[in-house]
Amino acid sequence: MLRPVAIVTALALGLVIVLTSAHKAAPGWEVWAGLALALSAASGAVFAHGVQRWRELTAVCSVRVREVVRPLGALFLLALLLVVLALLLSPSTRAGWRGWGLSAIACVGALPVTATMSGIRRSAGVLDGGAGARVAALIALRRLLRRLLGAVGLLVALATLALGASPAPLSSRGVVLIFGGAGSLLVALTYGPARAALREAASRLCDELVPLGDADDAAIVISRADERAKLEQVLEVDHNLMTDLQTGLVIVGPLLSSAATAFLPGSAGSGS
Repeated sequence: MLRPVAIVTALALGLVIVLTSAHKAAPGWEVWAGLALALSAASGAVFAHGVQRWRELTAVCSVRVREVVRPLGALFLLALLLVVLALLLSPSTRAGWRGWGLSAIACVGALPVTATMSGIRRSAGVLDGGAGARVAALIALRRLLRRLLGAVGLLVALATLALGASPAPLSSRGVVLIFGGAGSLLVALTYGPARAALREAASRLCDELVPLGDADDAAIVISRADERAKLEQVLEVDHNLMTDLQTGLVIVGPLLSSAATAFLPGSAGSGS
């Protein structure tokens, strides 16, 4: 029941924001309203998705909520600093409570996802059991992290598009790009440490299972190198961060915002 309840609750909040807009007669209001409702519904779905993935994480590794409170607090402070920076760069921007309301809905929706990413980072370094169990755990954690990245990346794209389509008057369209870039940065700062922890744990496991340092014979070296390459491919050790971020749609938000400010009617804004 969590998913429908979360979606209906977030959608109801988004509907209140849309229906109380003071710019219903402005060109492009319908586009903004549709994006705002889509963002609200997606936030509820991502919230439920994050809670379910947290349960999957605790089934694989032993991690508690209190262990991820500190990194989440640091991320919140960074987000607050980025918001202040955006306001300083565009001091005459009138955000409005509706714009902040949509942002708050998206942030709450992303909270379980970011908590689970932090939990994955902590769990990667303390995997126990046999080699097979650790390989299985790393594969499960990598797949879990990829699913989380896609979900939160969708929120960044929708939030930035909704901001770019807002009919509310703003002094600077650049605040839209700042918002999209800041959202992508926050997601990358959450995803990056988790991905690095998994990669480090996978590299250590490869060193343990297929050591190369004690091999002197050329045939043995070639054989082990081939086996190690296959294991690294299974554990995705060779994947880089930017490839993952592009696949997860995290950096698409600022690009979509550029299209929104260029082609959608009305001025870019942070609230309606």
